[in-house]
Amino acid sequence: MADTDRKDDIQGAIVHVYDGIEEADNELPMWWLWIFYGAIVFALGYWFYYEAFGAGPSLAETYAAELEAQAASAPELTEETLAAMAADPQAVAAGAEVFQTSCIACHGAQGEGVIGPNLTDTFFIHGSDPMQIAGVIREGVPAQGMPGWAQVLGADAVGKVTAYVISLRGTNVEGKAPQGTEVELE
Repeated sequence: MADTDRKDDIQGAIVHVYDGIEEADNELPMWWLWIFYGAIVFALGYWFYYEAFGAGPSLAETYAAELEAQAASAPELTEETLAAMAADPQAVAAGAEVFQTSCIACHGAQGEGVIGPNLTDTFFIHGSDPMQIAGVIREGVPAQGMPGWAQVLGADAVGKVTAYVISLRGTNVEGKAPQGTEVELE
């Protein structure tokens, strides 16, 4: 008896048997075929629109445009904007949230210093000026293990974290020993 002569009550005609596995030649449901053909048509249209003809923006172009829009919407960090953020309780609270998620591993939950320096005393390694603090947060100090956070956080969050760090100055939470130069706070 040939394989094509076999019938199964559920599968229908058995067209192939190998190692005891029976294979039937079932037709695919029409709804599945239409979805499959539609996906092929969509993929071809997408490829022609974005890749072949370049009519639409590429993913890299879209990402660059979003980064530019984000940078344009964030305030430019200046002495004045940082002073305004440090005086704004909402900005300081937002900076505290970012600090709690990104900075506590090295600086401790209250800024008392773990691996990184104590941010609550009056001693500073890289300067106590708000723009200097923002620069350290933005660009980091790779030689001492501080990563730059500008690409991860964005300009607005860097400003808010700077405002929070400014609010910590002089609170003198017990922690890591003083490092750097002592600065007279205003």
